[in-house]
Amino acid sequence: MQITDQMFNDWVREHQRLLFGIAYWWTGSRTDAEELTQEAFLQAYRSRSSLRDLELAKGWLVGILRHCHSQMRRRTKSREQVSFDEMLFEPESQPTLSADALALHQSLEKLEERHRLPIVLFYFQDLSYREIAEAMDLPIGTVMSRLSRAKQQLHELMKAPTKLALMKKAESL
Repeated sequence: MQITDQMFNDWVREHQRLLFGIAYWWTGSRTDAEELTQEAFLQAYRSRSSLRDLELAKGWLVGILRHCHSQMRRRTKSREQVSFDEMLFEPESQPTLSADALALHQSLEKLEERHRLPIVLFYFQDLSYREIAEAMDLPIGTVMSRLSRAKQQLHELMKAPTKLALMKKAESL
């Protein structure tokens, strides 16, 4: 199936926020994130005929973004990561987070990138296992394994502050 300009424009509108959010998380700069997102869409447009399954367009676009980011990192030789909050929300629109949401975000920031990215893409950006596998250039089994490990690590990280708070409360009684 040939991808028309209209189809491509629809993808841009549909996935621009997702790609920008991930790019902002990786770069820590609004300008760099915009440039990276624009470059990813340009590369995607040029290689649109290589997309074999239209249902995987989102993962395909994230994969192109990841590739563009790798090229950018090689060019600049520097990487500054910003907080998880900034990845999900544009800086001027960040909401006030509840204590639970804050604890979750802090726990996510403690995960290794190889575990954090699949969690973010699956739970916060609604990518499927197949889309994540496409985006990260990994087998689906590896994606599932990383998600499982990440959930276990998050579970342990989330329990730790609760245990500490309960111990302090018990000591004060």
